[in-house]
This record gives sequence, structure tokens and C-alpha cells, in this order.
Amino acid sequence: MEEMDSLIRVINSVAAMFSAPSFPAAIGSQKKFSRPLLPATTTRMSQEEQLKSHQAKLKHVSTELAEHRSYPPDKKVKAKEIDEYKLKEHYLEFEENRYEMYVKLLREGLKDLLAGNNGDAVLKKSQSSPSLNQEQGQPPTAKIKRNTSERKDRPDSPKVP
Repeated sequence: MEEMDSLIRVINSVAAMFSAPSFPAAIGSQKKFSRPLLPATTTRMSQEEQLKSHQAKLKHVSTELAEHRSYPPDKKVKAKEIDEYKLKEHYLEFEENRYEMYVKLLREGLKDLLAGNNGDAVLKKSQSSPSLNQEQGQPPTAKIKRNTSERKDRPDSPKVP
């Protein structure tokens, strides 16, 4: 469990360091909530700029969540509108937690985290992961089970000249 927590912490740290800002959500004529699009590339900001960007995003998401909660839907509205409200609230809560984690990790300093100076955040070799330098002289071998029709030396099959 401790190793898994450490791995999750490192993954979150890398995401905090390299995640680019999301694109604005699609705009439509309906009031339907849509999530913003996430970019496929990493950020080009320095770690300090990234920290400031995440802090600004955290402040924006927290404000948006507070505004969202201050205007809950009426009890007489359709179930679909209540579902939309809950979906947006869930998304904003998730984003707030994510950016809180990113800001915390960037403040702590990724160098200490990745170098293992943080005590509990050290990656250790897992028992299930193979070593890259096991026996470099021998290539890995695998036995292939063939169908009986593919076997060369079948005793009951006639040989065709």
C-alpha cells in the first residue's frame, strides 16, 4: 500500500509539472454543461510559471464551485437539470482537489520528491518488474504450442513427395 501511494504521488507530481492548461469548454446554445478539452501536449512553462498557473486555476475553480453551489436548482425542475447540476458540481470538486494537489506538490519541490529526499516518496523496484540486465547474453525464449496439423514429425501422417 505504501509503494502504491508513493507511485501515485510521483505520477501526480509529474502531471503537476507537465500538464498544459485545458482548452475552454465548447459553447452551445443549450445550458448543458460540457467539460473542457484537455491538450495532448505538455506545457512549456517553467516550474515556477506552472505553479502560478495552477494557483490561478485553483482560485478560479474554487470561485466557480462556490458560485455554482450558491444557485442550486429548484426542487420543481426536471430531473435532467438536477443531473446536469450534480455533474458540474462533481467535475468542479474533482478539479479543485486536483489543482490543490498540484499546487501542494509543486510547492514541496519536485527535485526532493524525485530524488527520494522526501522519505515516504521513494520509488522502489517492484518484485514483479523484470530486471533489464538479467542475462544479456541469452535472448528470451518462448515455447510455441502448435496445432497437430502444423507439426512436422507427425507419425500418423503420410509423407507427400
